[in-house]
Amino acid sequence: MSHSRRLFRWVGAHPGLGIWLNLLPGVASLVVFVFAPLVLMVFVTFWRSSVDGMEPIWNLDNYRKVASDPMFAGLLLKSLRIAVTVTVVILMLAYPLAYIIARKTSRYKHLLLLLVFIPYWISYVIRTYAWYPILGKEGAINYVLGALRISAQPVELFLFNEFSVHVGLVSVFMPFAVVPIYLSLERISPTLLEAAADLGARPARSFLHVVLPLSLPGLLGGALMVFILTVGAYVTPQLLGGPSGIMLGNIIADQFGGTFNWTWGGTLSLMLMMVTLVVIWLVSRRVRVGQVFLGD
Repeated sequence: MSHSRRLFRWVGAHPGLGIWLNLLPGVASLVVFVFAPLVLMVFVTFWRSSVDGMEPIWNLDNYRKVASDPMFAGLLLKSLRIAVTVTVVILMLAYPLAYIIARKTSRYKHLLLLLVFIPYWISYVIRTYAWYPILGKEGAINYVLGALRISAQPVELFLFNEFSVHVGLVSVFMPFAVVPIYLSLERISPTLLEAAADLGARPARSFLHVVLPLSLPGLLGGALMVFILTVGAYVTPQLLGGPSGIMLGNIIADQFGGTFNWTWGGTLSLMLMMVTLVVIWLVSRRVRVGQVFLGD
């Protein structure tokens, strides 16, 4: 007991050490579960794959393959294009919804926010499969088209292509944009809008010069979150995309689970991660990263 008391007294006499001891579990978790795997992945990209797994033979073959084979650059650009398109569509849908929620009374705010998150009570995979009876050949859309005599034969353009991937990704990731936008709009004081109206500003002008600039951190935060989640998407393209809707995430998953070419999968993962970091850096030049993610 005396040793324990001495230890506690010694820690109390060094407050800086106590802070570091409190941070130690979190820092250790980050090192073990985040930084160490990333460092290992970087090392793996310089190794060589074989029938027995990986061989620590240092080489640049994977990076030469990235530079020489245009297929993977095309897949990266395709994934970026899909991610940008999905992000833009989600922002166009999420901002009005977040604005409506922010302007409602507290009673209806809680109900509407609950409705936004109810789909997350259901499995990601089940929500993705739910598009089959909607977009499929015998699905609801084709039924409506046939009932209205718009199309005599079932249309097969709604499923297993990029269109269905876009639809699925928008439905899955939309709440990730609604919440940060709503939080930014919620922080805007109504007195600012009243002051703008007193100065003669019409509602549209007040929105463009007051609401939109003040909600920009939430808008960028939602856009960045959706982009990061979409650019590396795997499940939705796998289930809804078909051969023409695959993204880079599907190729990466195949390297680890199908062909067991881990060094090549690590290289593609590192390439995708670097592109994502560049996007985060570009956004951070416009607003602080803490302001984007935390709304500070």
